[in-house]
Amino acid sequence: MNYIAEINSFWDSTILNPLSTGQVALWFGLMHINNKCNWTEWFTVSNQVLSIHTGLSRSGILKARNELKQRGLIDFKERGTKATSYKMVTMSNSVQVSTQDGERVGTQDSVQVSTQNSNTLDKHKFKQKLKQKQKSEAKASSIKYSDDAVLNDAIRAFVAFRKDIKSVMTDHAIDLMLKKLEDMAPGDIPVKVAILNQSIMNGWKGIFPLGDKSSNASDGHYRKNQFQDFPQRNIDYDAIVFSQL
Repeated sequence: MNYIAEINSFWDSTILNPLSTGQVALWFGLMHINNKCNWTEWFTVSNQVLSIHTGLSRSGILKARNELKQRGLIDFKERGTKATSYKMVTMSNSVQVSTQDGERVGTQDSVQVSTQNSNTLDKHKFKQKLKQKQKSEAKASSIKYSDDAVLNDAIRAFVAFRKDIKSVMTDHAIDLMLKKLEDMAPGDIPVKVAILNQSIMNGWKGIFPLGDKSSNASDGHYRKNQFQDFPQRNIDYDAIVFSQL
């Protein structure tokens, strides 16, 4: 399974079929765990572990996984009192088929309002764009940011996420992000991976310490009043005035 291709396909599918925050969090949490399991077809994970990865309650996990299964994104098997087994449904192939089907429908409609030559030109442009996209994805998947395979996949996933939200990172921006990531979690690979996944799941352009709720999903608005945690002081203004008389 290609981690980057699956994430790109996942975001593409949400354009026409939006998901809730809980569903997105659970899908990314399961993808991360499956990656650590070396992409086994079926893997077992408890609700407690999923709650740590996603921030969801037990009822939230149960609701989100049922909805993901109905949409054909995952499959799972309950095992009584034991941890549930999960299976990630490969999306990159299904999205490709959907794209091909959509292109056929679009071509049939265009025949009714344009000439055969224009249809041929549109197909040629589409194929060129598709080749360019595949070439770009292949190049991105070959870039090595870290010697650790899991961390390297997480970094590439974050870079791809930034590209998907039309905020492409320059090489210098990536270097600065990696330095900031190292400052947040020196030598701690699991925490670095969790930080990157946190930003992807919340739609943040930047990276922040785990559990940092000061950044909103848009990552472009001003943060809330940074002094909101300071207690209000009860000042006796009359006492101050009379003390000066």
